[in-house]
Amino acid sequence: MAKKVITFSIDVEAAGPIPGPWWMCSIGICRTEDVQIGMAIELKPLVIPGLSQIDDPGAMRVVAAGLRDFTWESSQSDAENTRRVRAHFEERGRDPKEGLLAVEAWITEQCGQDRPVLVGSPVTYDFLWIYWYWWHFLKRMPIFGFSGLDLRSYFMGSHGVDFQGTGKERYLKHYPNSYAHTHDPLDDARQQGQIWQDMVRARQSRGG
Repeated sequence: MAKKVITFSIDVEAAGPIPGPWWMCSIGICRTEDVQIGMAIELKPLVIPGLSQIDDPGAMRVVAAGLRDFTWESSQSDAENTRRVRAHFEERGRDPKEGLLAVEAWITEQCGQDRPVLVGSPVTYDFLWIYWYWWHFLKRMPIFGFSGLDLRSYFMGSHGVDFQGTGKERYLKHYPNSYAHTHDPLDDARQQGQIWQDMVRARQSRGG
């Protein structure tokens, strides 16, 4: 019997543009058929001598927006605010290897013998971080392998539009939901997962 595909919406927040020189701050992941089933973790900063770069203030401002007990203070410099965001994760974050194993265990619990596939927007960004971290800390590919589905690509196919006709505002115009984009990774994964669920169901109802 063929394995059932279980789709998971994923969102990551990070301290810069690429993994290695910068570090992944947090992961949010949820089932797409029921976005209330999900988990989130915060990670300690990754320091690689000779490779790590200074945290990017623009990226850290975005990360800070998703922290419920943190305020980016206009009276402080970007450097000081960035230092405070990093301190939050140094104090509260999990060891990255332990965090990845916790995510993997949760996915396994949800899937059993079925096949997990990630959904992202864009999936290329979130997959980049997850895949790099898995190889760096666990020395193997993630439980979902290379599998990834992109929200924008699916929207293009479903609606017969080109790349310029896509984007979050277009998704939400067609598939509004009550989940806010807050930069808390689980909030964002849930909003994205609900859009995916509604988009797939709409296409199925059309017989596509």
